[in-house]
Amino acid sequence: MSVAACLLVYSMVMVVLGPRVLGALTRGGSAPRFGVVAWLTAIASVLATWIAIPSLVALDVLSHGGQHRSLLTSCMQLLCDLAAGRAGSAAQLALLVVAVILIVAGISVGVKLLRTVRRLHSHAHTHAEAARLVGRPTDQPYVYVVDSEQRTAYCVAGKPPAIVVTSGAVAALDAQELNAVLAHERAHLDGHHTTILTLLRGLAMVFPRVMLMTQAVADVTRLFEMCADDAAARRHGQYTLLAGLMALAGVTPAEALGAADVALLSRAERLALPPASHKRIGARTSLAGVTTVIALAPVGTFALGASGLLCG
Repeated sequence: MSVAACLLVYSMVMVVLGPRVLGALTRGGSAPRFGVVAWLTAIASVLATWIAIPSLVALDVLSHGGQHRSLLTSCMQLLCDLAAGRAGSAAQLALLVVAVILIVAGISVGVKLLRTVRRLHSHAHTHAEAARLVGRPTDQPYVYVVDSEQRTAYCVAGKPPAIVVTSGAVAALDAQELNAVLAHERAHLDGHHTTILTLLRGLAMVFPRVMLMTQAVADVTRLFEMCADDAAARRHGQYTLLAGLMALAGVTPAEALGAADVALLSRAERLALPPASHKRIGARTSLAGVTTVIALAPVGTFALGASGLLCG
């Protein structure tokens, strides 16, 4: 029970303080890839603790026997008495009902998450299929031109995916700017950004009151845009990409990633005035350290519990 209690404390700390700490560390965008890893590690660790805690409590109750060495001794004593039937069959039945309810609730949350993610994937695939049907294919893979005066470019996941560019965007950009914008969108597909964001959006919909989940969608989306900016800028130059982004202005569908629709002003400033080398190194070091702590804290708790150091 000591391990479960420590994991519960860790989970609560991450849910409350995680968004603030990670938001502050990734706000400048000096190390976007490190920021994405930090956010995803935090979410994965919290989800893992939510699965581990009830499992550890159940195992502790079932195998506790006559020894009560956990932190919450009185609670464990009560649970063990109820499970063993020493408090009466009615109390034992009540505990069983509560356990079944909790198990069913956990399964229902998992099923809801799977259905939500599948629905979001389905919407994205439908959008990509519509783009392939309506748009004109180009000589570049997955790129389709859709007739519209609105100047925008975005990518959507699918089988295969699609990069949608409006005719208005094609008319507004020169050849180099267009290639830079397309390289930005292709970086999203190569990095599987749309797939990761679909999962994060599903988690935010299932846990709408957990800020760690909801804030992650906005922050990781912004960081992914910066990652794609960096990839495109390395190939076509930062000023070419900047000119292309500033020429675009449009509304991107919810399931898509648009080149010029997320934190455009801060990204433009970042491209025009890239972070100094020492800032990038400092951001990477800080985020790498935080990510390591986030990843090792629950693992260390398990290790200490297994060694008996947390049992008292």
